[in-house]
Amino acid sequence: MVSDVANFNDLLTSALKAQDDAALVELLSHARAGDIAESFELLDDKDRSRVLFALPPATAAEVIILLDEAVRGDVVEELDTRDLTRLVKHLEPDDAADVLGELEDEEVEKVLAGIDDARSDQIEELMEFDEETAGGIMTPTFVAIPADATVADAVEHVRAASLTEDLAEVYVVDNEGRPVGTVPLHRLVTSDPERKLAEITEPDPVTVKAHDDQETVVQIIRKYDVPEAAVVDEHGRLVGRVTHDDLLDVAEEEAAEDLYRMAGTDASELETSSPFRAARVRLTWLLPCMFGMLLSATVINVTRPHFDLILFATLIMFVPMIGATGGNSGIQISTIIVRGFATGDLASTRFMRAVAREGRIAAVMAPICGAATWLVVWVFLATTRRVEPTVALPPQIERIAFAAGAAMTIAILVAACLGIALPFTFRKLKIDPALASGPIVTVANDVLSVAIYMTVALMIAT
Repeated sequence: MVSDVANFNDLLTSALKAQDDAALVELLSHARAGDIAESFELLDDKDRSRVLFALPPATAAEVIILLDEAVRGDVVEELDTRDLTRLVKHLEPDDAADVLGELEDEEVEKVLAGIDDARSDQIEELMEFDEETAGGIMTPTFVAIPADATVADAVEHVRAASLTEDLAEVYVVDNEGRPVGTVPLHRLVTSDPERKLAEITEPDPVTVKAHDDQETVVQIIRKYDVPEAAVVDEHGRLVGRVTHDDLLDVAEEEAAEDLYRMAGTDASELETSSPFRAARVRLTWLLPCMFGMLLSATVINVTRPHFDLILFATLIMFVPMIGATGGNSGIQISTIIVRGFATGDLASTRFMRAVAREGRIAAVMAPICGAATWLVVWVFLATTRRVEPTVALPPQIERIAFAAGAAMTIAILVAACLGIALPFTFRKLKIDPALASGPIVTVANDVLSVAIYMTVALMIAT
C-alpha cells in the first residue's frame, strides 16, 4: 500500500509519462482510493481517463465519489453511457444519485435503463428529492424490524440485509412502518436470542423529515449526539437514514457555502473548474458591490460644496479609516450571529438576546474606537503641521479630530445595528443569512459611515 501521497503522485506521473499500462495498473492496485482521488485532480483529461479505466470498477466508483464536486462534474461529462452505467452499478444509491445529478435527464434515463429495476427505482426516488434535503443525502438501505420480533429474528434480518453502508443500529417499527425505537448493534449481538426486541429497544428515535434542509439534519444529529438519524416521509414512515459520513460531507459543504457567501461569491463556484464560469459567479456579486460603492462617492460629492477646499481635502483623508473600521465591526457581529444559525445554537437564534449581547459589546467598543480616532487624527494633523509647515491644513484641526472621533463612535453603533438586524431579516425572508456577512453589510456600512462622517464634520468642523 502506497502511503506517502507525494511519492504516489510522483510514481503515478512517471507511469503515465512512460505510457506503461502494466506499471500503471500495478501501482493503482496498491493505492488507496483517497490518494488516487487527490492526485486525480492534478491530471489533465487524457490522463484522468487512463487512470479511471485502469482501475477496477468498484475502486473507480469510490474515486469518483471522493473527487471535489467541480472535478467530478468534468469527469462524469467525459464518460459515455456504457462507462457511467458500469460505475453506477458499484455505487451506493445515494452516491449514484449524486453522480447522475450531474447529467441531463436523457442521459440519466439511459444509465438507469442499464441497471436492475430495484436499484434503478431506489436511485430515481432519491433523485426526486432536492439534493440539499434529508431525502437527497439519505441512505435508503436500513434494517427495520417489528417490535414483537425476538433478538434472534433481528440478527437474522441483519445478516440477510448484506448492507455495504456502516450499520450502527437497527430500527424497531410499528405495523405502519413508523420507527418507534432503535436497538444499538452491540446490544443486539450481546442480548439473549430469545428476548423480545421490545425489551431492549431505546424509545423515541431521532428522526428528520425527508424534505428537511440538510443543515437542519446536521444540527439535529449534533444536538442529540447520535450516530445516525432516521428519515421519515410525510406519514412518518421510515424511508432511509442519514449516517455520520453523510453528516461530515454536509457539514463541510455547508461551511464552504457560508464562507463563499461571506466572501462575496457563491457556492456554485464549487461546481465548476472553468475559470470563465467561476469568474461569472464572482462578478455577479462583485459588480453590484462596485456600483453600490458609488453611493459613497455620491455622498462625498453632495457634501463637497459645503466645505472649503482645504478642509474638504483634509476630511477626505480619514474616510477610509472610518468606513473600514465601521464595516469590519459590522462584519464581526453578523459573522457571530450567522455562525450561531449554522450550528443551531438556540441562544443565537433569539433576536433580543443577540441585541443584548452584541449591543453591550458595541457600547464598549464604540467610545474606545472614537477616542482612539480622535487622538490619532489630532496627532497626525498636528505632527504634519509641525514637520511639513508648507502643507496646507485648515486651522481647526482639533474640531476635525473631534468630528472624526464622534463619527467613528456613531458609525460603529450603526454598524452594530446592521450587523444584528440583517442576518435576522434575511433569515425571516428565507434568504441565506451568510449573505448579510458579506458584500451587503460591507457596502451598507461603508456608505453609512461616510454619510455619518461627512454629516458630523459639517456640523462640527465648519
